[in-house]
Amino acid sequence: MLEKSDTDVAAVLAAFNSKHLDVGLLVPTSTGMQKSIMDATSSLRDYLSDNNFHDYQKQAQGPEAKRVKQAFFVWPDRLEPTTVSMYRPNTKLGDPRIWFGKLKVYAEPFNLLAVLIYNDELYVINCSNAEVLASIANPLSPLGRIATSQVAVSDPRVDELLEKLKAISALGFVPTQRVGDTGVGMTLETLLGISANSSKSPDFHGIELKAKRIKKGSENRATLFSQVPNWQRSPIGNAWNLLSTYGYFRDGKLRLNQTMSATTVNSIGFFLEIDRGRDWLMQNHMDGAAEKLTHVITWQLQDLRNRLLEKHPQTFWVAAKSQGKGETESFHYVSVEHTRKPNARNFDALIESGIITVDYLMSQRGEKRVRDHGYLFKMHASNFSALFPPADVYDLI
Repeated sequence: MLEKSDTDVAAVLAAFNSKHLDVGLLVPTSTGMQKSIMDATSSLRDYLSDNNFHDYQKQAQGPEAKRVKQAFFVWPDRLEPTTVSMYRPNTKLGDPRIWFGKLKVYAEPFNLLAVLIYNDELYVINCSNAEVLASIANPLSPLGRIATSQVAVSDPRVDELLEKLKAISALGFVPTQRVGDTGVGMTLETLLGISANSSKSPDFHGIELKAKRIKKGSENRATLFSQVPNWQRSPIGNAWNLLSTYGYFRDGKLRLNQTMSATTVNSIGFFLEIDRGRDWLMQNHMDGAAEKLTHVITWQLQDLRNRLLEKHPQTFWVAAKSQGKGETESFHYVSVEHTRKPNARNFDALIESGIITVDYLMSQRGEKRVRDHGYLFKMHASNFSALFPPADVYDLI
């Protein structure tokens, strides 16, 4: 339901990330507000369980098993006591539910609500109320007092890499080591003495390296990671079936180069959808003419969250100026954005809100064989603050 939020999800997550606060998100619908009921989404259930507040998996169905605890609505100048009810009804397979007493007074349908656990107490924050969200910056406000209690953990192990990058920057423009889009990254790794390999581990003593060209007037999406679908759970079965079914001929080859989002259907009918019940990310196809919806590809969301954490314990996003083209291209590495462990809980919300997208880059090579450049999960660097804690930015010049 996050795609129905009346507030920018990425901006809200960035506000909490900037204060090193982890939250769960909810968006009440009109029907839910009328019936005083909301689905406790899988990400919210995980949040409550991880913070030892409530475990729906251990909860029986029926009204007698309902748990009611004290909670608080957050205002800029006060906390308003309320209650949180957590239960699993006897109907509909016991789908987990949650509700906050007097929510209809505190929020409107499609407001974005953040749930925050602090010192074993639950706080509900109406992020669609600009004054409530802005109070996070006021250390005298209820939300600000919680925020100022959090301390960022620094890691000094970056010094060696930073000094090496400054030395590379001092070289000025250096010739590319590879023609094409990957040249900027390959050249940097070569200068650092990193051998080319297919390992999924971070590149330099536990630090992932991502290099990009600086382009005027536009911002390229940054690749977070690549993750092959779960083919056993994907109705299409394998990469060749995907390419041969939905691909198209271009420049003499069968290709499938597509960007997909959870908020829009692209030009060939592809879009992403989260199945909360099964904790899946699905790529579907909508045939507008036939009014037919087809489930094509499946990723297990937990695999994606784990991949994000595995890939980015620490990451240096290195920006380079570029001059020349093709074999004559050269790079001057000028700046670094240093991010630390991402908030994987925010990953699902950023998929749902269209901030994180997925690219297919594949073509045919030989009979029934596919050449692909990965199944790429991407986002704009301008939205990093919604996924990563506050970054350190270094000028290498």
